[in-house]
This record gives sequence, structure tokens and C-alpha cells, in this order.
Amino acid sequence: MRGENRGMGAKLKALRKHRRLTLSMLSKRTGYSVSALSKMENERLGLTYDKLAQLTVALDVDMSTLFTDGAQIDEPLAAGRRSVARKGSGKKVVTGNYNYTYLSPELSRKQMVPLTATVRVTNLEDFGPLIRHGGEEWIYVLKGEIEVHTEFYEPERLRAGDSIYIDSRMGHAYISTGKVPAELVCVCSAPEAELLESADVQGKPARTKPLAGRKDRK
Repeated sequence: MRGENRGMGAKLKALRKHRRLTLSMLSKRTGYSVSALSKMENERLGLTYDKLAQLTVALDVDMSTLFTDGAQIDEPLAAGRRSVARKGSGKKVVTGNYNYTYLSPELSRKQMVPLTATVRVTNLEDFGPLIRHGGEEWIYVLKGEIEVHTEFYEPERLRAGDSIYIDSRMGHAYISTGKVPAELVCVCSAPEAELLESADVQGKPARTKPLAGRKDRK
């Protein structure tokens, strides 16, 4: 992951300064401490998907801005723009719980963030705290089986061909329950940055330590 995210901290710092935000102001928007934000900008603290999602919402930029070299921060949208994502293309990000591939990362300020994911974690204990971020998300199971844990509903088992749509602000976790790691197609959205300003950020991002191995489910 470090290799894939090299230079991302500097981009976050440049975006923050462009928005004329201090670390203290960004801390209030995201819920992360000033110390943690400083470490992220100086690449001394790992950047998971959930951290990136929270930071880009707070900075009012599309996540693809972080993956595009020389991107214009305030580049206006062009009418009729498009992006073709070929098999095997995209930006890969690996965490302890999921392997992500972000599709069409060259497009800035997308209204939706399309990605594929492989669910590596096999039990809720290893997953860590439920994750939360702005917007909503839809997932479709391509392969395997998952168990969807949310803070307001009983766990839901999904198999290949099943899908679920949730409010991403609700704590959630996807756990692989089949014989092979589950594969998903995901589409995520993010609200305007002002919405995050008026709400308390709760929960912590998922841990990124490698799994020691699958534990038997009861």
C-alpha cells in the first residue's frame, strides 16, 4: 500500500492549503486529531479507503484527485465526459480487510466512486470497529458469500447475485463467509462537505494489520 499511496500525503496537504484550512480546522471536519492528520500528510500514518473518503469529503474534492498526477483542484466539469475502464485497469489499494480497485481514477469530481473489492477478513473480531464515512453505497456480490454487519440491523447474508444499498454513515462491515474471499462491485457517493461539518464524526477506520488466518465461525 505504501508504494501505491506514495506522495498522497503531500497532495492532501496541498489540497488543505488550497482550501485555506489549518490542521485544526480539518480536524474538526473529520474527527481525526491534529497529530494524526500531520502524520497522514507526512506519510507516517497509513491511508485506508475510509480515511481517504472522509478526508476528500472534508476537503470537498473527488477521491480521484489524489490518484491523478498534476490534477487541477478546481477544474470545471466538462459536459459529456466519459471514461472506459479496461479489464485489469484501475488504482489498487490494499488494506487489512479489503483489496480495492478504484475504476476510472483519472476523472475528477465524480458524483459516484465505482470500485471492485475483495473481502479478505473472515470474522468481525479481526475486522475491528465498524466503519463510517459520508454518502451512501451499493454493493453487488460477484463471487463468494458475505455477511453484512450494520449498527441498526441484524447481520444479512448475501450470495453471488445479491446486492445491498446502505447509508454509509451507519457503521458497517462486510465479512467473507464462503470458502474463497468474496468479490464485490461497489458504488459509493459522498455528500457535500458542509454536511460533514454539521455532524459529529463517529467510529474509527478499520485496522490495516495483516490477518493471521481465518478463525472458525461459531
